[in-house]
Amino acid sequence: MQKKSTLRLFLALSLALFQANAYAQVSTLPAQEAYVDINSNGVNLPISLSKMGKGVRSIEYTLTQGGKVIATKTINIPAQSMTSSGQSAVNVLIPPYNDTTVDELSLNIIKVNGQPTNMKEPYTTIIRKTLSQYATRKVVVEDYTAMWCGWCPRGLAMLSYLTRQHPNDFIGIAIHGSSDPLMCRDYSDMTSRISGYPTITFDRSVDSKDYSGENTFNSERRQGADMDVSVSAVWDRQKRNISITTKTTFRTRPYRNTYALAYVLTADGLQSRSYYQKNYFSGNRQYSGYTNELNYFVNAPSTISNFKFDHTAISALGITSGINGSISQIVVDKPQTHTASFDNISQYRVIQDKSKLHVVVLVLNTSTGKIVNADQCEISDHTPSGIESAPTTDEVVEVARYNISGALLDKPVKGLNIVKYSDGRIVKEIVK
Repeated sequence: MQKKSTLRLFLALSLALFQANAYAQVSTLPAQEAYVDINSNGVNLPISLSKMGKGVRSIEYTLTQGGKVIATKTINIPAQSMTSSGQSAVNVLIPPYNDTTVDELSLNIIKVNGQPTNMKEPYTTIIRKTLSQYATRKVVVEDYTAMWCGWCPRGLAMLSYLTRQHPNDFIGIAIHGSSDPLMCRDYSDMTSRISGYPTITFDRSVDSKDYSGENTFNSERRQGADMDVSVSAVWDRQKRNISITTKTTFRTRPYRNTYALAYVLTADGLQSRSYYQKNYFSGNRQYSGYTNELNYFVNAPSTISNFKFDHTAISALGITSGINGSISQIVVDKPQTHTASFDNISQYRVIQDKSKLHVVVLVLNTSTGKIVNADQCEISDHTPSGIESAPTTDEVVEVARYNISGALLDKPVKGLNIVKYSDGRIVKEIVK
């Protein structure tokens, strides 16, 4: 009898000791980011409890900054919110700092189910970015594609779907690979880094493996941004060159200025009898129902002739790591302006309709290589300033364009065009 009592006491003490130390060696989470408006009460940051294991019914945590506790709270976790594998998450309120800057908080879980954890390290660290106001975040997808690639319609469909669903928050760029008629040479360095086609990358951060991209888009957009960015572009009088102006306004003061701008010229509606798209989705009903855009390829032939390509990268500036000096000294809420240009547009023979061109600006974090924000615009027509010099006599420009029947054209049209230049030359030009 005495042995049984001793055994019960031993088991009870062992259980108590286990409960007191069960979470002492819990592995930690990677650092999290939180964007907080300085004028708000704070923002709820979802924190996964997957590292805590099963059976968690409550936690008590502290938030510390520089070793000083700034918040303590107990959160009860309903049993129904815990999955069978022990997955759950809680919202931790992150208050703003008293200045628009970036600092680091530690989230320490000090009790689980009322028992001390004795954890030696923070469960996770939180990079808190206190903003003067929330910045608008736009998500970029770079789709590395090719006409000869039969699985590449997945990326083409995704770009079209996300453009339709999120026209104001999404920017798609289709980069055609080597030996492709629509290849963008300025992207050659980036193209050399991919492992195959298609490669579909969100913000140079996450490779997408699904068919709509909706979940990845939402996840990227929720991450927020340190800055607002807007771009505008205008043609010169002859529509030969494009002048670009970008305004970037930071809403917080980062640790370091590791940012730079890059630019991409894209075209929609590129179509030719020599263009085609290989399509391995043809007739594969298992891919039906994801999006209307992918359904098109399921119902299309295995080789789509005269295919129309959108979002196509034509030229780029600073596309690998940004343009040096394009982001100057950062002052919160003070807009800074950068100018650039795409020149001699006629060199890009694949352009068919200048009204279907767009300019994209990318904000790159040069430390991580990620795209952290972006904007896109159409190109406005040239507006005379009222004080404008006449064209120089040595500048050769197109003065008229006719079709084979002699009718005057206002833009290039498919087929044979007859072009008259200011130096008197008349040239026959075939537009595909």
